[in-house]
Amino acid sequence: MSSSISTRDIVTIAILSSLGGTLSTFVGYLGNLINLSLGVPFGAGQFMAGLHVFWIVLIRVIVPKRGVGTAGGLLKGTIEMFTGSTHGIVIVVVSLIQGFFVDIGASAAGNSESPKDSSRITWWIGAGVASAANVIVLQIFYFTGAPIIYIIVISILAFCSGIIFAGYFAWETLEFLNDAGTISGFQSTKPVIPNSTPRVVVHRNLPAVVFVLFLTVGSIYYTTNVAHVFADPYTCEVRGLVDNPFSFSLEDFPGSEVTIEAELIGAYTHIPPANYTGILISTILQQANVQTGAVGLQIIARDGYSIAFDTLDTVMTDPNFLLTKSDDGLWLIAGDYDGSMWVRKVTILQVY
Repeated sequence: MSSSISTRDIVTIAILSSLGGTLSTFVGYLGNLINLSLGVPFGAGQFMAGLHVFWIVLIRVIVPKRGVGTAGGLLKGTIEMFTGSTHGIVIVVVSLIQGFFVDIGASAAGNSESPKDSSRITWWIGAGVASAANVIVLQIFYFTGAPIIYIIVISILAFCSGIIFAGYFAWETLEFLNDAGTISGFQSTKPVIPNSTPRVVVHRNLPAVVFVLFLTVGSIYYTTNVAHVFADPYTCEVRGLVDNPFSFSLEDFPGSEVTIEAELIGAYTHIPPANYTGILISTILQQANVQTGAVGLQIIARDGYSIAFDTLDTVMTDPNFLLTKSDDGLWLIAGDYDGSMWVRKVTILQVY
């Protein structure tokens, strides 16, 4: 096979990278949904990590050229960033490195210019390593100082996800595309069914079809019922047991800014003491006029993650409890609480 890239190859890479970049944003939302279901801010969503690598594997198999995985990863990550990834520019680095590891896996499988003759198991292991690589990159950017056992656990989770979703599931998808006559040159591992009908094809690939439906329904549910994906990141809403529910930005409280010094000390993250300027939560709730009988405050983030403070009287007198601006929206600074209570991308203050 020629090592040159044809126009068809370029179009294939562009289409799959675009699909992968766009849908990976929603896969990230599904990861957040898993985190929410388990009551953790991050980590459990690594169960979905292989679905980000899935597209890069498809690209590398369908266009069996050296370096295509890395190029596809770079393009996919760029598109994912511009379609709303919560990681911003970091996701480009993550996707690029994942594509690089997919290329390494393809080369390790042998005969890189003809992946149809390569070992599926080697491909799947390479996909698992590529999937786990995101943990290391995110550790470098976000979770410096996290316990090594925690990094190992979520790396294993991401690796297994890569085996399942970027390995087995990718091959099931390739089998489906091969059966449908969409791609050529892929060596199927399933027995050929003479004169097969579309109904037979769907039956053979039912797990892949069901999983795609799960992703679609899950993404729609998350974006419409759980998260506030399209909310203004610098606008927040006060609601619940208040006489004057309202939406606001920090600029709506001129002259009320305060500056505090606080240190984030969490189980996995530490930020040294620093100054934070913003509006006290008590100042905001006073304008909303909290009703008699209200006992607590729930802080809800754009991704659906929430933290409850059960003693409203403490919140109303806390001088180290404020909202400030950060690069990705409003950030709750809870100076007298554990670092896990410092909620990013705050969008709702729910009084209960």
